Parts: sequence; C-alpha cells; structure tokens
Amino acid sequence: MSELRTERLVLRQWREEDRAPFAALNADPIVMEHFPSTMTREASDAFVDFNIAAIADRGWGLWAVEADG
Repeated sequence: MSELRTERLVLRQWREEDRAPFAALNADPIVMEHFPSTMTREASDAFVDFNIAAIADRGWGLWAVEADG
C-alpha cells in the first residue's frame, strides 16, 4: 500500500521534496519543544532515510502525513 486517505489527511511514502520542509520543522525549537533537541538537516535527512528503509524492509514504519484539501 502506498498511501491511506481520510477526509482530511493523506498518509503516504516519503518523497524527495519532503526533506526540506521536514528539516525546517525539525530545526524549529518551538516544534521540537518536547523532544530532546532540534535536528540538523543531516540528522533530519538520516531520519527520513531510516524510515524509507524501515518501510522497505518491514513493510511498515513512519509515513509522511499531509493535509488533504
């Protein structure tokens, strides 16, 4: 399965164009307030790579989420 859709959300596989906005979220201290720390671009990209590999290896993992509509 490559994506799941609800009335408001799309859960899908990661795309290359997800990396920059995801890294911006991970670098924002307000967004990451309840996490151990913010992430560098390199750490954020590594997390994306980890999730892509996990989905490929196991068939499940953390998908990207976007608003639908």
